[in-house]
Order: sequence, then structure tokens, then C-alpha cells
Amino acid sequence: MIVIVGPTGIGKTKLSIMLAKHLNTEIISGDSVQVYKELDIGSAKVTKEEQEGIKHHLIDYLEPNEDFSVAMFQKIVRDKIKEFKDNDMTPLIVGGTGLYIKSVLYDYNFDNTFRDKEEEKKYDDLSNQELHNILVEKDKESSEKIHMNNRKRVLQAILRSSTNKVSENKNKDNKMYDFTLIGLTLEREELYNRINDRVDQMIDNGLVKEVKALYDKGINSNSVQAIGYKELYKHFDGEWTIEESINKIKQHSRNLAKKQFTFFNNQFDCNWVTVDLDNFDKTFKEVLELIK
Repeated sequence: MIVIVGPTGIGKTKLSIMLAKHLNTEIISGDSVQVYKELDIGSAKVTKEEQEGIKHHLIDYLEPNEDFSVAMFQKIVRDKIKEFKDNDMTPLIVGGTGLYIKSVLYDYNFDNTFRDKEEEKKYDDLSNQELHNILVEKDKESSEKIHMNNRKRVLQAILRSSTNKVSENKNKDNKMYDFTLIGLTLEREELYNRINDRVDQMIDNGLVKEVKALYDKGINSNSVQAIGYKELYKHFDGEWTIEESINKIKQHSRNLAKKQFTFFNNQFDCNWVTVDLDNFDKTFKEVLELIK
């Protein structure tokens, strides 16, 4: 199968549509935010028009107040891969959530993620902050992805960390599938400028209104801890001005892109392709050659 990864704002959506058309297949989203309904603008979710008739899986899959996890993603996507194979289609996974995608491609066992009531009792008297501090010590990377007030997920991550710490497993040999992994890259300053421009476009497209609707519904789940949402929540809470929130969205998006590059470089054997913004067909042809 084919896997397309890369940082936010680099052109994964455009490339994936072109590839899906060429290969007569469909797309499995590898994004931990686009899985939620109502989180459209801030997640840069592919619109119906942008999909150009190509079916996308794992987009608008959950309500914004529902929990989602790496283990859930792994199971759902592996079932999808089997469906693709049964229908003689090439699975095409596209996204920027590296840990989620890695859990599918490599041999990770999540049997230990089921809740152990007796073990949980050890943490009953701890505050959310104290519990999250334990997770920081046990698995810092996971702690950065889970808000401290999401007690259930923090606890699950702590219990999992001693037996199955996905974020530290760097074994690239335990592959579950045959796949070609393409990583899109771009000169950093150019990428950061694109990210800043894209945030401005999101604001113009109604991001503030989108987040305010979630805020007014009282949705405070893990979904709204994503970049673009958590910053505007702080504005609605009265902590930041709208200008401060927008600047933070840009800053955090750039930081995310840097972290994504680091993760892909350290955890994956990527075939890197530099995106040609002036001639995207050239980029597409280069990717096709790698796939062949």
C-alpha cells in the first residue's frame, strides 16, 4: 500500500487526490482531528469540492465530544485495509499524525489498554495536574498530546506506558504490511510562510465562528485540544485577545510542523520528496516514479 506523510500545510491533500484518481482507489485519513465532525476549518479538513468525488475514510467519523485513541485508530484502519484488499484496491493512507500511522504500519499490540480497575485505584486521590505530571515522567510525548483534564485518557496512557510505550518504539523492522512511504518536505521558511498564510485564510473562512459554536455547546473533550481550537478557547475564556490567539495558532502550527519532521525522520524510513509549489505536476510525477 501507499502512505503519504508530511507536516501541516505542505500539500498532502492535493497529492492524495491526484494519486487516488491515478490508482482508482480511495483515501484513508491519517489525521487525529479530521476524524471529528464539526472540526472542519481548523483541521483543514478536505471539503466535498476538494475531494473531487474520491471517497475519504475516517473523516467526520466521530462526534466532537467522543474519545479517540491510537488503539481505536489502529483497529479501524487495519479493518479498512482488509476491505480495500478484498475489493482489489490499493490502500492509500494520508495524514500528519505520525504516531497513529505508525501504530498501523508496525506490529503494536494494544491488549494492555483495557482498563484495570484495581490498578486505577492507586491514582484516585491525585488531582488531574498530579496525574498528568506522572504521565510526563513516564511518556513525555504522549503527555503532550493529552490534556491534563482528560483524566480518563491520561490514566489510560499511564497504565499503558509501562507495558506498551508506542512513542519510544523505534523498531523499523516489524512491518505489518508491504508499503511505500512518501514524505513531503519543503524549505522551512517557505513552509512556515505557507502555514501563516493558511491560518489567515482559516480566519477569513470562519474559524472563530466554528470554534465559538463548539465552545457554546460546552464541548471540552480532547478534540478541542487541537491547534486552532485550544487557542481560541482561551480567547473565549478571556485569557487572550483574538490577536494573541491567532498568533499562537500560527506559532503552534509552526512548532507542530517541526515536531512532525522530527518524528518522521526518526520513526520512519521515508522517501522524501521536495514539493514544487510552482509545478505540482512535477512533484506528482516524482512520487509516481517512487511508487513504481
